Amino acid sequence: MPRCDVVVIGAGAAGLTCAALLAKEGKQVVLCEAGPYLGGRGMAVPEEGFKLNLGGHLLEDTGSGITKVFEHVGKTLVHGAKSSDMIVWDHDQLRWGSIRDRYSGGKEELKKVIGALMDTTYEELERWDDRPLREWLRQHTHDQGVIDLWEFLAVLECMTDEWYDHSASENLFVRKMHYEEARMAGYSFWPGQGWDGMFEDLRDAVVEHGGDVRMRTPVDSVLIEDEEVKGVVLGGNKIMPNEFLEGEVLETDCVISTLPVWNVLRVVPESALPDWYTAQIRFLAQDHLRISWLGLYLATRDEVHINSDRELATWLHTPRAGVSGFMFNQSAMDPTSAPEGVNLVVAGGIIPGEKAKDPGYLTRQFEAFEADLKEMYPGLRSAYWRRRHLVHDPSFGVIQKPGLVGTFRPHWRAPNVEGLYFASETFRSRGIGVDRAARAGLTVVEDILGRRLEGFGWRY
Repeated sequence: MPRCDVVVIGAGAAGLTCAALLAKEGKQVVLCEAGPYLGGRGMAVPEEGFKLNLGGHLLEDTGSGITKVFEHVGKTLVHGAKSSDMIVWDHDQLRWGSIRDRYSGGKEELKKVIGALMDTTYEELERWDDRPLREWLRQHTHDQGVIDLWEFLAVLECMTDEWYDHSASENLFVRKMHYEEARMAGYSFWPGQGWDGMFEDLRDAVVEHGGDVRMRTPVDSVLIEDEEVKGVVLGGNKIMPNEFLEGEVLETDCVISTLPVWNVLRVVPESALPDWYTAQIRFLAQDHLRISWLGLYLATRDEVHINSDRELATWLHTPRAGVSGFMFNQSAMDPTSAPEGVNLVVAGGIIPGEKAKDPGYLTRQFEAFEADLKEMYPGLRSAYWRRRHLVHDPSFGVIQKPGLVGTFRPHWRAPNVEGLYFASETFRSRGIGVDRAARAGLTVVEDILGRRLEGFGWRY
C-alpha cells in the first residue's frame, strides 16, 4: 500500500496552509480534495464572463497570518485593492453615512479604548469568550459613538445583529492584531492574484516542495486502530448513491481534517472519539448556530457606489427584509471578475440558520432583500444580470456569540487518538475568514512539528 507522512483532507485555506508548510518542512504530504476547485468555502468559479465566490469575500490579514504563510513557503500574497472606508446605512433616516461620522466627536475616548486594548494580553482576552463586547467596552468608555464603531465592525465579523450577541474575545483579538500591525481598526483587501490565483500559488508551493495534491479525490473515512491513526480510505465514483465504499487505502500515521464541524463526523469515525468531544462537535453543528446569509450578485453598467467605488458597506436593518448585512463592488476590487465596463456587486443579508431550509421564507426574503438593495443603491435598479446564492451549506462558519467561541470550541488535537488533528476555523481558532482558517492550519502544523515557526503573529 502507498504510504506518506501526513494526509490532509480538504484543499481550502487551512488544508493548503497545512500541506504547504509541512512540505516545506520536509514532510511527505498528500492533500486530498473531493471537488474540482481549490479554496473550499473561498473558491472562485467562472460563470458567463463573471468570476464568483461561494459568498462575498475580502481578506483581513495585516501581514502576520496567511501573508506570512505565503512568504514562508516561497510565495507572495499580493495585497491588492483595499476597502478605503466603511459606510453605514441609517435605517431611521434611510440614508448612508461614514462610520467615521459616528465617532467624530469622541476621538479621545476612542484612543483611550485602543490604549486599554493594547495593554491587555491575548491571554487575558481569552477570559472574554463568554461575555459580550459591550461589557468590555463599558469598562473603558460610555461614548456611544465609540461603542457604535466597534459594534458595527462586529456585525461584519461575527455576523450577529444584537449587541449582546457579539463575543468580546472574537472582536478584541482581531482589533488588537489590526492595531498592532496596521495601526487601524480594520484592514481588508482583495488578493492581487485573485482568489483562484491565491489558492493555486499555495497548491504550487505544496508540489514544489515534494507534496502531492489530488483533486476529485474524496476521503471516505479515517482508519483508526488502538487509538492511533493508520491511514485513510480514498473514495471514488459511486455506482449506487448509498454504496459503502471499500476503496484504496493510503497509509499514514497523521491525518489533518479541515472539514467543518457539520461534516467532520462523516469521515472521522465517531466511535473513536470521546462522547464529550463529539457532543461539542454536534452542538456547534446545529443549523441555528451556522452563519447563514442570503447572497446576491448583481451586475449593472451604471455607477453604484456612494462615497468610493471600493467602499465596504454595512447595515443593521434593511427597509423590507429587516436583515443586517454587507455589500461591496467586487469589480472595483478586481476588474477581471466582470466584463469590461460592468459593475459586479456582491451583498449578503444575514438570516437565522434554522430558516435556511424553508423555501417559502427564502423566496420572500430574497425578493425583499433585492428590493432593499435597489432602494439603498439606486444604481442597482438597472441591473441586467443576477445570481442568488444561499450561504448555509457550506456555511460561512459557526456564529461568534459568547460561549460559542475560543475555548468553548473543540480542540484541534483529537483528545485520545494519536495523529488525528482538526485544522478548521469551526474548531478552536481565532481571526476572520480565510486568515482564520490559515492560522488554524499553522497552529496544527506547529503542534505536529513540536516547535514554533519563525515570524508569525498570534496563533494558538
